[in-house]
Amino acid sequence: MIRECVAHALPEPDFMQRGGEFTITVWRDWLTDKVLAAFKLNERQIKAISYLKIHGKITNSEYQDEYSVAKRTASRDLDELITKGIIKKVGTTGKGVYYCLTKGAIKGPKGPRE
Repeated sequence: MIRECVAHALPEPDFMQRGGEFTITVWRDWLTDKVLAAFKLNERQIKAISYLKIHGKITNSEYQDEYSVAKRTASRDLDELITKGIIKKVGTTGKGVYYCLTKGAIKGPKGPRE
């Protein structure tokens, strides 16, 4: 199941055991062209989302190299994607920090936040 999700550029499923039940959550690609257009992202950010769909994670340094931007610009772009709920930051500071896609749209009466 994990292999098939990865092969189709989908997030890995979540496996949980609650009481006597075993639950599997299969995530779809919620970042469609229509959804991305609503976020009003710049071209680098859209390309970064495509990169994340393929590679699973990106560091600030990789973002700088991939899109030929300064560290400050990379940080600003990534922070905006975090604020919009598209990616999440794993780690706090230093070399171990990376960014990955969130697994689903932010729930709420208006759908994903802007």
